[in-house]
Amino acid sequence: MRSYGTAVPITVERLDISPGKLTICVRLRPDTRYTNPQLAQQVVADFPQLPLHACVNPHGPTFASVLEHTSLAHLLEHLIIDLQVAQAPDEAAVTFAGHTTWTSESEGLARITVSFHDDACALRALRNAVEYIERTLTP
Repeated sequence: MRSYGTAVPITVERLDISPGKLTICVRLRPDTRYTNPQLAQQVVADFPQLPLHACVNPHGPTFASVLEHTSLAHLLEHLIIDLQVAQAPDEAAVTFAGHTTWTSESEGLARITVSFHDDACALRALRNAVEYIERTLTP
């Protein structure tokens, strides 16, 4: 991973790889800690399957239920999953799971866990998801 400065919306501070699971600790810039309707609209245009992801949340059964008002870390989790699905061979019936929690919401620190079937694919998905968020949120 490259080093991220404070001007970027999301900084990967720690990455742990264990069998079948990535654990990613991120820091979110104060003004970009949460999604909003405009960001959600852009994300859906670029990743049309994202709202259909199953998602355990208090508002509904899918990620669409919270997409307009969730943490940027939660969005990162679903982007990583979506990008892994897109890289999976067509004949592969693979599923992925993830979970995002605040470790310190006031400091913008969150921990994301995401399952994977191929570590290189998962790392590529992480890199591409972070770069997408940077491009989308950096003027």
